[in-house]
Amino acid sequence: MILAIEILGILTMCTIMFVLIWGFILLNQILNQLRYKNYLMEKLTQHIYTLAQKEEELSANNNAE
Repeated sequence: MILAIEILGILTMCTIMFVLIWGFILLNQILNQLRYKNYLMEKLTQHIYTLAQKEEELSANNNAE
């Protein structure tokens, strides 16, 4: 009986370790994707801002002429 409980305990620990390791790997990949998404959004925002600034300068120059 004690041997069965020890085997069950070992199997439970191995299962929990397996789930925790894969959970950590998945969480790490999700965080990397979020960082990459935030980087792309920041670049897109900067590009749109510079385009808006150029458009304002062009419209200001056209109004001045």
